[in-house]
Amino acid sequence: MKNYIAETAKPKPKSTINSYRSFGYNLSTAIADIVDNSISANANEIRIEYQWKGPNSFISIYDNGRGMNQEELVIAMTPGSKDPEDERHEKDLGRFGMGLKTASFSQCKRLTCVTKKENHNVIKRCWDIDFINDENEWFLLDFVSENSFLDVIEKQVSGTLVLWEKLDRIVGNADTNNEAVKNAFYQEMENVREHLSLVFHKFIETKKVKIYFQNEKIDSYNPFLLNLSPKPEMGLPEVFGNVEITYFILPHMSEIGKVDYEKSGGALGWFQQQGFYVYRGDRLLVAGDWLGLEKKRDYSKLARISVNFSNNNDFNWNLDIKKSTATPPIEIRRELSRIAKIAIIKSAKIYNWRGQKTSTEFSVNTYEPLWKDEITREGIKKYRINKKHPIISSLLNENNKLLCKALKLLEENVPIELILSNQNEDPAFHELEKHSDIPSDELISLAIEIYHIYLKQGIPESLAKQQLMNATPFNLFPLINDYLK
Repeated sequence: MKNYIAETAKPKPKSTINSYRSFGYNLSTAIADIVDNSISANANEIRIEYQWKGPNSFISIYDNGRGMNQEELVIAMTPGSKDPEDERHEKDLGRFGMGLKTASFSQCKRLTCVTKKENHNVIKRCWDIDFINDENEWFLLDFVSENSFLDVIEKQVSGTLVLWEKLDRIVGNADTNNEAVKNAFYQEMENVREHLSLVFHKFIETKKVKIYFQNEKIDSYNPFLLNLSPKPEMGLPEVFGNVEITYFILPHMSEIGKVDYEKSGGALGWFQQQGFYVYRGDRLLVAGDWLGLEKKRDYSKLARISVNFSNNNDFNWNLDIKKSTATPPIEIRRELSRIAKIAIIKSAKIYNWRGQKTSTEFSVNTYEPLWKDEITREGIKKYRINKKHPIISSLLNENNKLLCKALKLLEENVPIELILSNQNEDPAFHELEKHSDIPSDELISLAIEIYHIYLKQGIPESLAKQQLMNATPFNLFPLINDYLK
């Protein structure tokens, strides 16, 4: 093809560097990308610090990794400095050689990198987008805004500091006394803390890395809630090539109490955090997504599935630059779908069990709920009182016309909107209700009364007990059977 060369078409600095600002990062994913670089540099301590100064606010991320010499620093600051097809060390969380630049430029207009390799001097380089726009040249600067940032790295054997200034995407030109922007800035940084505690939870738990946030160590947030009591059910890990898949079934919310329920739901809540958790080398990429294989449903929200693959599989999983999306390869989708169905069924059984628990002495085939649902010809879901339920059946046998009208009135006025509103506002209203294993005296008396009605109707004792104990709510209390004499 050399015989066909016409011109060298070099991208213009101004348009190119500004296009790097539109890769779709938010503050949390951008900082996580910088943390990736620190981990790849073998750092075991990473510190995120920030300060509100209005338009002079800054964010710094520094580590005690191996640092860089001048040649390495210039390469690191150069866009596209690494070939994404190059073979990488299994602990390398990078891929495209773009993360430092694209993540930084998405949030700020001045990126400074201060670094020191063991037995080397501290060096620095800076990209300033305003300066590049003025000069329209790729001028990398030997500049740092304050010497105090040099001192941070100078005190260490080795390490790197990434400094973000001119935070136009976060702070803009807001005055130092602008409380609204200040509070928004602090809230965004708090969101960063939560994001890092989730994305790097495996590194934190195994003590490979300590991450400090304003000098306070970040605790891990494990999405599989292994610290809960009772413990989640854990499936046996299945391995397919370089991919390991393990499902977890969380305990029902009522089993863990209100405080743990609120803490363990995560930032998005239990419903949104069901599904697959995709890791690349223990670094979380995708959190709480069924990857197009299933839909999020209320009865499946106890199911969470860990999928961990090595960085050798990046292209198979269509990993993007931000490392925030991944698409499973065709050859493993069937296995993911199979395991997802197993986890969903197990999650659904926990919900069904709460409403359909039946004594093992009786057949579940004759289970009689108090309510049944049906779909009308118009495709509308309606809820009907089950006329075969022992209590309802006994009342209807008395041929009480007013009762029939009352039951129909109840069916036509089920407060669905109110229930949905309460559920959306705070699921804890319903999900934290604990069912006692011991029936109340009133329920025992009611069961005995209905049992004797059955006997007077000539129903055999064994069948009378079966019909009663397979109906709601008596099925929840096998102990009632001991009183049916």
